[in-house]
Amino acid sequence: MGGRSRRAVLGALAATSSGVAAGCFGAGDRRRPPTTTDTSERGNPVLRDRLGLSLPEYDIEDELRIFQWHDYWPRETIRHFADAFGVDVTVDYYNSNETMYRALQDPTAPSYDLVFPSGYYVTLLVDEERIAPLDRSKLTNWSNLAPRWRTQPTYDPGPGRHSVPFQWGTSGIAWNRDRTDIPLPVSWDVLWDDAYAGQVTMLNDVRESVGVALKRLGYSINTTDESQVREAGELLREQRPLVLAYDSTHIVSNLVDQRASPVHTWSGEAFIAYWQLFENGDSPIEYHIPTEGGVMWVDAAAIPVTAAHPNAAHAFVDYLLDPRVSATISNYNFYASPNEAALPYIDDWVRQNPSIYPPPDRLEALEYVRDVGAAIETYAAVWEAVTGRTVDDGAELLPARESGGR
Repeated sequence: MGGRSRRAVLGALAATSSGVAAGCFGAGDRRRPPTTTDTSERGNPVLRDRLGLSLPEYDIEDELRIFQWHDYWPRETIRHFADAFGVDVTVDYYNSNETMYRALQDPTAPSYDLVFPSGYYVTLLVDEERIAPLDRSKLTNWSNLAPRWRTQPTYDPGPGRHSVPFQWGTSGIAWNRDRTDIPLPVSWDVLWDDAYAGQVTMLNDVRESVGVALKRLGYSINTTDESQVREAGELLREQRPLVLAYDSTHIVSNLVDQRASPVHTWSGEAFIAYWQLFENGDSPIEYHIPTEGGVMWVDAAAIPVTAAHPNAAHAFVDYLLDPRVSATISNYNFYASPNEAALPYIDDWVRQNPSIYPPPDRLEALEYVRDVGAAIETYAAVWEAVTGRTVDDGAELLPARESGGR
């Protein structure tokens, strides 16, 4: 990958000590009994004091196993928690909601204590009783969330709350000015322009990419009208000869190395590419939300009902709600934080960027991806007809793993 990494540009990573675990799914994980340590005797009090953290008032288990999107937080996020709270933490990574969902169904998979589904998958997991109601008494930092995130969201049906919003962002179009000249304001029409044949990439995500076609047609991304979904499929088939790849994994490198431009992307990926090519006060990477509107998504933390270490999971979620921890994550991945108390610690460039925190008039044109019930079968059929892929294709477990220990 060309250019400088965001770690070099922003100095995001701190030097910490921890090994990297390796391994695959193992049936034995579900049978290991949890152990706890009295909170008054655990962790590193010097580190806690330096970070402004406090031990929870309830006993937490000695281990925590997390399933998370790849490269979603700086490495010290895990290591600081592990050292400060005296918990052995292992993180496995996935690159799609489908992978996460299959792992929760697989009896041979590890028993995860914390997962990070997107909003519409929270709905599904609640309906299937796969994630547990949160014990809000264990989340002392809950009030740090902005008011609109504290109220009951449509994706997390009651009673109670089953998830805590972690990061949110948008989907739009990015391009590299060194390869592609696109006038503003930008429309989804750009991705159907013959001038960019062989340069376009679309997200390898059925709801995102079908959603683009639906928005271009003036429909909701959550329509359950079969004729509208199939019309969107026809539009994607028209676009197919222009598309270089359906790819959610190589967005940054494709932009940086000019292999693709314009691309359908999540906002954070575009800004990672932006910083990799940032030099002399400028970068050739552009990102814009199209005039027709698009997707506003949220990823949330949730505790599976099979979690072996639910108290440690609650403690970790509360740690993520700490303003400085939350801000560090947003400064690393360039996504918006639902944590209102974190805003003073978020870099001005991130907080004041209208492509990361869209103004109210732009938010009105955005929609959350929601569970469409049985209509998902039509979406899946359209997707397979266009791409030759099922919704699970390309959703392999990423091999990278991360761990932190006491």
